Amino acid sequence: MLREKRFKQIVHTVEQDILEGRYKVGDRIASINSWCIRTGLSRSSVMLALDELKSRGIIEAEQSVGYFVSSTRVEVAHRILLIFGEFNLFKEDLYHSILESLGRGAQVDIVFHHSSRSTFDMLVENTAGKYTVYVVMPGGDLGDIEAQLRKLGGKVILIDHFSDSLKGKFSCVGQDFAADTYDALVSGLSKIRPYREIVLVQHNRIEPVERYDGLRRFCQEFEFESGYLKTMADMPVKRGVIYLTPEDREIVNILSAAQRQGLTAGTDFGLISYNDTVLKEVLAGGLTTLTTDFIQMGKTVVDLIRDNEIRTIRNPWKLILRKSL
Repeated sequence: MLREKRFKQIVHTVEQDILEGRYKVGDRIASINSWCIRTGLSRSSVMLALDELKSRGIIEAEQSVGYFVSSTRVEVAHRILLIFGEFNLFKEDLYHSILESLGRGAQVDIVFHHSSRSTFDMLVENTAGKYTVYVVMPGGDLGDIEAQLRKLGGKVILIDHFSDSLKGKFSCVGQDFAADTYDALVSGLSKIRPYREIVLVQHNRIEPVERYDGLRRFCQEFEFESGYLKTMADMPVKRGVIYLTPEDREIVNILSAAQRQGLTAGTDFGLISYNDTVLKEVLAGGLTTLTTDFIQMGKTVVDLIRDNEIRTIRNPWKLILRKSL
């Protein structure tokens, strides 16, 4: 089964090269030995791929010379696999944006690694060579995944949160969590001025720690106190403090404590949540959110799918001011 699965990456690579104009009719493709070296597959596996391409009339063989492109009519839609950490409301917006931007004729599947390296490795082994494009949201603490990404065999696009060590090696569209936090707070400075301190509340290990770098930079520059807490469970809300959190559980902790104390968000204390959803538009009269534009991220992913170059793109952010600040 593994051999049958892996040889498909050669078929998909030739198809993609034709679709993107790198091969024209009459062009010679790589030799059997070259494919073996490039993919790590056996000669018999490479022959399976070339035989499939020949049977479909895409290539032809010339004895003692090699294999040549005989037709560029490759009527195949993109086969895309989304490898996400987990699924939630704001990533649903990203998913639907990708589908809508692709239009009809593309196959899109989705799997989840749940920030587990063993699960991620298993997904790579099980899907390598099956898709033309892999859209990967690393997240969490997966460690060095470059070797695994190269095993996939198709075009790899990284999204959301990714390591600097992978930039320039794969196309990326993601967030600069430190800069986005700093820039958003600066944009809302007039609303923040009445408060004296900003505290980041973040415990989940998959959440980016760079947010606190952006928060501290802002607080140092504009003379606010800064703080970091893993949780607000069983803790009182303090007057004059803005709580900044990406975690829904902490939103509940903060609002529950405020209710017990008779405090109101936006008057006695401030509350800013990361990642906007329709629920946050109405919760507590409206939560102020610092959010990347997931719909735009989906559109950019599709642009990168259609682009031959490797590019790194910072996705736009926005601060949505509501009653809680």
